[in-house]
Amino acid sequence: MTRIVFVGNCQAETLSLVYKRCIAPVTGAVASHVLTYTDPSDADRAALSQADIIVEQVFDFEQRFTLAVPGRSVRMVRFPWVAAHFLWPHFNEAHPRNTPTWFLPSGPWPAQLGDSVLNRMISQGVGAAEAAARYLDLDLATTARLDRRYEMIIDRQRDRDAQAEMETANYIETRFRDERLFVSPDHPDLGLFLHLACQVYERLGASSADMARVRSMLSRTPFPLEESPIHPAVARHFGLRFWRETDRYRHLRSGWFSAAEYYRRYMDYQWDEIAHEGIALAETGRDEDALARLGEGVQRSPRCGAAFASLAHVLGRLGRSGEAEAAVRQAVALAPDDPAIRSSLGHVLARLGRGEEAASAFADSLVLDPDAAHTQMSFSHALVALGRHDEAIAPARAGIAAEPFRPEWQAHLDALLDHVGRAANPR
Repeated sequence: MTRIVFVGNCQAETLSLVYKRCIAPVTGAVASHVLTYTDPSDADRAALSQADIIVEQVFDFEQRFTLAVPGRSVRMVRFPWVAAHFLWPHFNEAHPRNTPTWFLPSGPWPAQLGDSVLNRMISQGVGAAEAAARYLDLDLATTARLDRRYEMIIDRQRDRDAQAEMETANYIETRFRDERLFVSPDHPDLGLFLHLACQVYERLGASSADMARVRSMLSRTPFPLEESPIHPAVARHFGLRFWRETDRYRHLRSGWFSAAEYYRRYMDYQWDEIAHEGIALAETGRDEDALARLGEGVQRSPRCGAAFASLAHVLGRLGRSGEAEAAVRQAVALAPDDPAIRSSLGHVLARLGRGEEAASAFADSLVLDPDAAHTQMSFSHALVALGRHDEAIAPARAGIAAEPFRPEWQAHLDALLDHVGRAANPR
């Protein structure tokens, strides 16, 4: 059994998690991660002392924890930290009120989503609407020296590439105008993540089949979906062809916001705290506590579709299906393009015994997100409940293609194929 330890920031952690999900079930390797921006735990030190391979992230600034040279023979693989800070020239300073919670350890507006210009306006007492308007009118190309900043950041990326003997700077430089490579300053979007991951995993011995599996199992970035707006002046200066004035940006589970709305929410430190705590309680199975918190949360944040969807799940588990339907339909009305909420509607309707409507809701969800493995399997089960076994095979296969290490899913497909085969060839 090969023990692999990824050492670095959230990018190292994500590489470890994806390896565990997509490759380790085949290779039998054990993957873990040690974060370098916190003090290592005893478990971290034990993992490093037992590692067969250490995958170390290359930085050009000091980390809180620096990896010591192992006192024994350990294979080392290095990879570069990737970033596009020229697109967010004033990031890396958390909101002055940012506070960690038990259900959101980094807080709602950490440095990854922070902005030093907005923070200065907060300290000056500028109102949210005025601050957003003033910020959007800034000529960042001049005040932030974007061209020089870009040159320095790409040069540093090349240096990190050289130290790791990998290539990411050219990828960023040749593509950043045409496709979204980052969802926020340090969080790569899917294309760049796969470009980096393929180089790392191949050095760990991943086969072409392993890499094909990674690509098939990842339909979106494995990083949190919280997005940071690209300032219009930055987008225009660099000629970003993927950027649109009308783009909307997701913050936590509160929804999607225009840049102006996003900046106003930042200034006012809005993040639907009670609703998010209720969602976290529901996800940990504390239904009675979640019910109380979500009830208050949707009153205080009546536009938070995710909170209504979570409330529907709790009500359904408590047997209050009629109330669950009302809650999830409110969620759909608030977020009609959210595939997860459409899928939630399907589950509520299935629990109510309204099979045709449930199947339709799952189908609507898959139009929005055809790669959602769990929704594919839910759709397959809904079709089976309606006696439409032939139609249930395709979504079952699609679900397994996206999540191949679920034996219960394979058993479902095997039973389907057996049933259809026996129906076609009765004895």
